[in-house]
Amino acid sequence: MTNIQISRRFIMYYFFLQKVVFGLKNYLLFKASDKLKLNSKKALFGIIISVTVVVSIVLAIFFNPFKSNVQVFSDSLSALVSKSQELTRKYQEEVGKWNMKKYDNLTMVTITDRYLSQFEELENEARNLSVPNGHDNIKNSFIRSLESEAASYEHFKNYLITGNRTEDQLSNDNLSLAYQYEKDYADFLLKNH
Repeated sequence: MTNIQISRRFIMYYFFLQKVVFGLKNYLLFKASDKLKLNSKKALFGIIISVTVVVSIVLAIFFNPFKSNVQVFSDSLSALVSKSQELTRKYQEEVGKWNMKKYDNLTMVTITDRYLSQFEELENEARNLSVPNGHDNIKNSFIRSLESEAASYEHFKNYLITGNRTEDQLSNDNLSLAYQYEKDYADFLLKNH
């Protein structure tokens, strides 16, 4: 073998080995890439599953498709009742301060006006409440209760301004009426919660 033949063979082996090494390198990279792709796919699949579970839980909690219209109405009404109870409690605390002479009549009139506007907002929310068939009376009882309570506070305000005992009596009468209406929707909520 001559030097030229050896060189040629060497070059051929060199290129052959280079192809083998390059091919092996590509093969390994391809396999590693497949593993990475597989791991990436597994990670992506895991993320998708996690997001699906979280979204499902949120939907089940807030938008339960298995809730009946009556249950949805009951939940909505219950939320409004809680707001009205909190509003009543806070207003009665203010009346208690007035009774203990911490507020004068003019201050109590201003406080009453502030609460009357909040009761009006709550009435508007109640009027917009969706009602399933056959339950209009429940919604109306709640609205009438709110209206009677607000009327009571309006008469109380008039009493504070004028000192007229008739206004004080009208205030008490309207508050009693509010409690009578409350019984209707309270019974409904007890049965549906």
